[in-house]
Amino acid sequence: MEEKLILRVYVVAYYSSWKVYSTCKIEDIDPTLFDVLIYAFAGLNSDGTIRVLDDWADIQLQGFKKFNELKAKNPRLKTLLAVGGWNEGSAKYSDMVRTPEMRRKFINSCRTFIKSYGFDGIDLDWEYPCQRGGSPEDKKNLTALLKEVRLEFDKRGGLFSMAVAAGVSNMDVYDIPALSKYLDHIHVMTYDFHSHADGRTGANAPMHSQDSLNVAASVDAWIAKGADPRRLTLGLGAYGHSYTLANPASHGIGAPSTGPGLPGPLSQAAGTLFCSEVVKYQQQQGWTKEWSEEQQVPYSYHGNQWVGYDDGRSLKLKVKFAKSKGLSGVMVWSLDMDDPRGELGVKFPLIKAVKEECSC
Repeated sequence: MEEKLILRVYVVAYYSSWKVYSTCKIEDIDPTLFDVLIYAFAGLNSDGTIRVLDDWADIQLQGFKKFNELKAKNPRLKTLLAVGGWNEGSAKYSDMVRTPEMRRKFINSCRTFIKSYGFDGIDLDWEYPCQRGGSPEDKKNLTALLKEVRLEFDKRGGLFSMAVAAGVSNMDVYDIPALSKYLDHIHVMTYDFHSHADGRTGANAPMHSQDSLNVAASVDAWIAKGADPRRLTLGLGAYGHSYTLANPASHGIGAPSTGPGLPGPLSQAAGTLFCSEVVKYQQQQGWTKEWSEEQQVPYSYHGNQWVGYDDGRSLKLKVKFAKSKGLSGVMVWSLDMDDPRGELGVKFPLIKAVKEECSC
């Protein structure tokens, strides 16, 4: 599909529900910026039914209820409940898809959560089939689940999406044509291409690079393997991977590193900085910002600390790329890593840049 035919793409974003305790309450979210919002995460019980992971945040503080009340401010907004996430592992999901009985329990539980809390659908975030304690049969069994969910949701209503691995080497765990047939959206997690484990600095989400670890190669591979572009959403990271440089004088992409960067005051995790933290470091601590013409992303450094991340410029380029490929939209992980309270001047500056480009 020609880029000129793509007038608008959807803006999808995840909300990390645990951020209610720190940087972003549901009341901070501007629902007019989004077409779809996804509440992360619920989990699985051993019997295949969905379980609440944080009763205090989700139920006692009325996280589910408040999240779905955002639709009052944007009647076009759709809300989904994400089931899974990295910390949930893979084994329970492998068990759930293994038999028709377990799959039916999951589907019935999906219907219960949608009806009880007002969600418009479910987002499956299984990380990952056939890996991390999964089974070689996961690929076939997942396809069976998707078909059965689609039949149920077509009868009773409901959106069904899935977050999937981006790396070219990880795609074979999916029956990609089947995903296109049965899912409303396929959220391709086109980030986390590099981390401190590499032993050298790297961009979180390079647009292009000399290997296949980049956004363009991943999307092209998904389409080549049978994905319908109209089902794909392009993942955008509102965070960066940080590193400790082996030599502060060597600070380009690919420079030797000795480990993760220091935790940020908001991220509180070694090796990760929110994009809002990077901007604050640049404004208040004198971090240097540079741009990679080859990879079409920024990076920043100060002393022995280095981070590869995205800014408004690089995200807009990714939106343009999504349009050029005829994709349905873009997906942000996660909105709370932007600047939801406008502490640096503007609320949600990255998401506003994305939305502006999506609407062009």
